[in-house]
Amino acid sequence: MSKITDYNDISRSYDSVREPADACILKSLMESLTGKCVKDMDIIDIGCGTGNFSEYFLRFEPRSLALMDASEGMLSKAKEKLQSVPPSTNLSFKHAVLPNMPYEDNSFDAAMMNLVLHHLEQDPDGKSFPKIVQTFKEVLRILKPGGVLTIISVTPEQLEANWFAHLVPKNKERWHKRLLSHDQLKNCLSEAGLTLKSAYNTLTASYHPDHSNPEGPLSEAWRRSISFWGTCTEDEIKDMVQNVTRMKNEGTLQEYVDTHEKLGIYGALHISASKKEVQ
Repeated sequence: MSKITDYNDISRSYDSVREPADACILKSLMESLTGKCVKDMDIIDIGCGTGNFSEYFLRFEPRSLALMDASEGMLSKAKEKLQSVPPSTNLSFKHAVLPNMPYEDNSFDAAMMNLVLHHLEQDPDGKSFPKIVQTFKEVLRILKPGGVLTIISVTPEQLEANWFAHLVPKNKERWHKRLLSHDQLKNCLSEAGLTLKSAYNTLTASYHPDHSNPEGPLSEAWRRSISFWGTCTEDEIKDMVQNVTRMKNEGTLQEYVDTHEKLGIYGALHISASKKEVQ
């Protein structure tokens, strides 16, 4: 269960501010690395949220699609959303808290974890990530030989590239300890027995359409859609609102955004694919 965000509460409005960006890329990675079409796959969506990514994959009628999440509220929304299921797809839902995955060994051709990793460590130090490694070991167990894990995550460099992170410097420092660099992610995967096959960065925050709204941080609904704000103190939020309001009134807010926004250089998201090698 995430200690950053109350997803049971946020589930009510999550779909209004988030989109399954880059789902088509995940599909391509899964198919190219397994040599199978989605329609011939058993897939699991780990930390599925409201099922945005699963909804995309249902278009291609996978053999089975399993959704699991630690939030009952998110799962409930996913069940409401995914009622039109292809007759050829076996759809299932499970409430589970990572690293626990209540599935049999060698069950899935592909697994996906989308913006999940930063929720796993309870007291991160930025150096070791034991809960993430444990989770990857469970993924290895439930994947079939030759199976693929795709991950969408955010690196520390990409956090720095988000203009709004600079509004709360102390919280930005906290998040640096929570996010894995590319090398740290590769090492965690390797420690768990998975082999990294592909990784790159996307250059736009397409998962959050209102990302560049200069006045976004003034809205509680806008902040609630981004986990970064969930670790801010009340005083930090109060000071941030005062500073953003001041810049808005002075006419310098857009200049602040333009100065600090660097997604086009460092990327918005890190997408990777790793494999359970056939022994």
